[in-house]
Amino acid sequence: MSIYNAAWAIPLLPLLGALGSLGVETQRRAAQLCVFFTGLSFVVAAILLGVRLTHAPAEPFLSLLTFFSMSPPEGATFATQFTAQVGVQVDALSASFAAAIAFATFVIQAYAVNAMRGEHGGRRFFCGSSVLAFCTTGFVLSPNLFDSLIMWVGASASLYVLLTLTWQRAETAHRAMRAMVVLTAGDIALTLGVVFTWIKFGVFSSLLVAPSGQSLADPFSFSVVSQGVVATLHQGVASAGPRALLVMGIVFLVAAAVRSVQFPFTVWLTDAASSAIPVIALAAATVAPLGLYLIARIYPIVAHTPRALPVLALLGAGSAVLTASTGIVQRSITRIAVCAVATELGLGLAALGMGGYSPGVFIAFTSVFTSTLLLLAVANIVRVYRTDDIAEMGGAWAKLRTTSIALAVWALLAGGIGLSAYYALSSALSGVDPAGGTFSGGERVVILIVTFIAAALAALLAGRLLLTVTSGAVARRRGFAHERVAEVEGTLRRPLWLAIIAAVVAVLIGLPGLQPFSLGGKRIAGLTFLRFVFYGQQHQSIGLDGGAALIALVALVCGLGAAYLLFGPARMRVALPAFAAWPVRAAEQGFYVERFTELAAQPLMAIAGRVSDFDDQVTAPVAASAGESVDEAATLLATLRNTRFSRALAGGLVVVGILALLSVLAATGHLWVHLT
Repeated sequence: MSIYNAAWAIPLLPLLGALGSLGVETQRRAAQLCVFFTGLSFVVAAILLGVRLTHAPAEPFLSLLTFFSMSPPEGATFATQFTAQVGVQVDALSASFAAAIAFATFVIQAYAVNAMRGEHGGRRFFCGSSVLAFCTTGFVLSPNLFDSLIMWVGASASLYVLLTLTWQRAETAHRAMRAMVVLTAGDIALTLGVVFTWIKFGVFSSLLVAPSGQSLADPFSFSVVSQGVVATLHQGVASAGPRALLVMGIVFLVAAAVRSVQFPFTVWLTDAASSAIPVIALAAATVAPLGLYLIARIYPIVAHTPRALPVLALLGAGSAVLTASTGIVQRSITRIAVCAVATELGLGLAALGMGGYSPGVFIAFTSVFTSTLLLLAVANIVRVYRTDDIAEMGGAWAKLRTTSIALAVWALLAGGIGLSAYYALSSALSGVDPAGGTFSGGERVVILIVTFIAAALAALLAGRLLLTVTSGAVARRRGFAHERVAEVEGTLRRPLWLAIIAAVVAVLIGLPGLQPFSLGGKRIAGLTFLRFVFYGQQHQSIGLDGGAALIALVALVCGLGAAYLLFGPARMRVALPAFAAWPVRAAEQGFYVERFTELAAQPLMAIAGRVSDFDDQVTAPVAASAGESVDEAATLLATLRNTRFSRALAGGLVVVGILALLSVLAATGHLWVHLT
């Protein structure tokens, strides 16, 4: 359908807003311009999503541009022809996530217009966030791995710009650098995966029939990669076998684990917690879910890699347990929010690992909205209480009613009502391998137990945050006028209401057991998320799992009950036994991940220091010498700039022009003077 060509506007509109913001005079106008273009991007994404909902069975739409072409000599090791392409692909998965990410960016930017008014780096925030929106929406609309890699790396660079808004602060700059080191590790892993995929499937793709409108099949195309995986399993790809799939699966899973904030790679988002809260919201809502999206795109590789799915599920569930445990004992409310985001994404990874493709993608989809809701509520709380320490808050229900409602809605969704725990448990109970097999009983039991613990801890984390902030009275501290605590202005509450509505709607469209219906003679199958986004050619028939619902309810009750006993108005003072002291201290320190990351980053920082020294001692003097030479030449010309010199120069130019004209006339035979 030609209307799908409008998908190009989804990433390009925010980029146009970023470029336009550089040309306006005031910071507020720049912010409004970026918000306007991001809003237009969301409108286009919503329209395309609506069109796709009414045409769910249609083939994916592709629009491609050739980035570059290469024709190696005949007999080369790789494909004889190679064409790298960029473009857009519109299907159920990309349409859903493009609309979600565009909405989250729009709401966060609309909130930041007033929240960051007058703050240092405000213009850079809106310009950088719009470029980030270009990269994130471009990533989800990418038709192949090559385009995905470009957008993936661009998102890392844009996020680094946002993390360094207050680069004058040494601690902020240091944390931003450490976060960038971790993100770069994921970028390198994805690059290795893309290159390795090309090495193994490049020649194979050249043997396939080229799609309509293309001269040859794209070796990076997701469909070609899927065909290559199947052919590899049947020994149809030269020099490729199960080990090649294993290597591909490992590098892609490392890249996804880094981006989706899985343990021990949580450090990049916890380091982001020292930045402005709108920056944290963008990182958590629009960047972190891309790791799960990557797995969804290359799922055939993961599904057919030997024993990769159980490892993926254990990684996700175990990471959810560790990040939830870390968040429970933290005092910084922003770090608690970051741990909550990582916990939800860990449950999504567990669902994907147990064969629940649609449930895992749904958890990643809803995390975009729940993360936005949580971080905007936290931003209001920090703004009012003027502290990041959760122990210095309290009494928000009486003072900040709208923000407290938003926090309560998030707590219920994150605690279990949002279906993340239900779908992770349901996937573990079903144990259906999308490659055609089944998981062993031991694997299912282990993943089920770890997922239940993660769900209970997630509910405890959500309950602790809600009860500590909203219950009791406002904490008194020196220099803080607690009696003046009041709800934020309306311009900061309206984006919060939008986030509440979007988060609730996102959960409702994922309710299990809902059937499609007819509207105006057309059968609408896409309003239920799991019937709209699915793996393979047929949607997964996922009904209501009573066992999973019961276990999820038990986890919710246990978690919220423990939170009420430990952090409620009548909280109990529990003396920890001696053997529990070390685990609690380890959780408070994030299980020492930041310390290990600091040690691991030291060699890289030393290399960067040597490069900086070389730049100072060699490159900079050369550039300075060149600049000084230009200055000397300009000074010499300035001394010659007088009336006499100018007249002589003008006369010389006139004489040269006359001689040139006479030469041309003589050469063409038009000179009226002939010499004999």
